[in-house]
Amino acid sequence: MTRLSLQTLVERLGRLGPGDITLPKVEAIVADGVLDEATLRPYVGERADKYARRLVHRSRWFDVMVLTWAPGQFTPVHNHAGNCGWVRLVRGQIAEETFRLVPGSSLPDAGTAADPGERGGCVGLERTGSGVIADVGAVATADRVRAIHRLGNPAAAGGATTVTLHVYSLPHDSCLAFDLERRTCQRRDLAFDPLPA
Repeated sequence: MTRLSLQTLVERLGRLGPGDITLPKVEAIVADGVLDEATLRPYVGERADKYARRLVHRSRWFDVMVLTWAPGQFTPVHNHAGNCGWVRLVRGQIAEETFRLVPGSSLPDAGTAADPGERGGCVGLERTGSGVIADVGAVATADRVRAIHRLGNPAAAGGATTVTLHVYSLPHDSCLAFDLERRTCQRRDLAFDPLPA
C-alpha cells in the first residue's frame, strides 16, 4: 500500500479543477494509502482549553489542516457555510452527531449572519444520527445535505488523544454555531492555532 504524505496530498488536491471537486473524488485522495505520520508531527499537539486547529495548506480551492483533540474536547454544533468537508481519522477515535433543520427553519449565510457577539434567529434542529469512528484511515464527509454536525473526542479523562486530518472546499473563515437549547445561531470566526513548540 502506498504512503501518503501531506505534501503528496496537497499536490494531488492541487491538480483538481473546480469541476473535479466532488465528494467521491476528494474522498478517494484523502483516504488513499497509509498516512505518513512523520509529515503530520509538526502540526500535532494538544491545547488544554480547546481542540487545536492547525493549517497545513490553503489554496483557492482547499484548506488542509490537522486537528488535535484531548479527551472530552468537542466542537460546537456547526455548519460548513455551504462548503464540503472530509475528515480522516489519524489516531484515536472521533465522535460525530449530525443534525438537520426542522421544517420552517432557515439559516442566514455565515458571512451575513449576526456579528460574532450576537445571537440570532429562531433555528430548530433535530438530531439525525450519531456514531464513533474508530477505524484509523476512515473518512467522514460533510456536504450541503449532511451539513450540520458536531465532532469530538469521546474518550474519558486520561484517555487517548485523537488526531484528524481535515480538507475543506472552499476554504472558509466563518461558520454558524448553534445553541440547541436557545434555538439560536451565531457566526463564529475561525482561526488557526500556532504550531506547537
